[in-house]
Amino acid sequence: MIKATPILLGHYRILAIGVVAAITAGCANSKPGGATAQSAAAEQDYEQLSGTWQLTHAVVNGRSVPASVLRNTILITDRNTFRFPKASGVGTHPAGLFTVNPDTRPKQVDSIAEGGPKAGQLTRGIYEILDANHKRACWGPTGGPRPTEFKSPPGSGRILQYWKKIGPVPST
Repeated sequence: MIKATPILLGHYRILAIGVVAAITAGCANSKPGGATAQSAAAEQDYEQLSGTWQLTHAVVNGRSVPASVLRNTILITDRNTFRFPKASGVGTHPAGLFTVNPDTRPKQVDSIAEGGPKAGQLTRGIYEILDANHKRACWGPTGGPRPTEFKSPPGSGRILQYWKKIGPVPST
């Protein structure tokens, strides 16, 4: 069992904000949860981003996230929605919506949490699908500017994440 120190809880909270963000952009294709037409590129990315993901590496504000937190952070994305299983650790937002804009370089993603202290607030990020089973994302602070590169230097408030697909979207 991991002892919940103030530093570790801080990592959880900051990581949670970025994970909300998880996914892992310009909202040019649709409003979160909206039913507007998507570009073929956006449809392809939503398909590739759908599944169950394990966080494998993360840097929050210049500091690496402990392996124990990584092991406990599982993300499920289904089209433009995300959720975290109950066992995914302290402080994660339970669910939310995201939109992608694959027509920019780097690709952009916007996320809105449906719960928690940041509910309804926009988090801007960038993402890259590295291959069929790996992706990365970099998130700016909630309500702040979008990152332009996959880096999380000290003092930036950014969250850099690397994810590995560990399965399909589970049936409910």
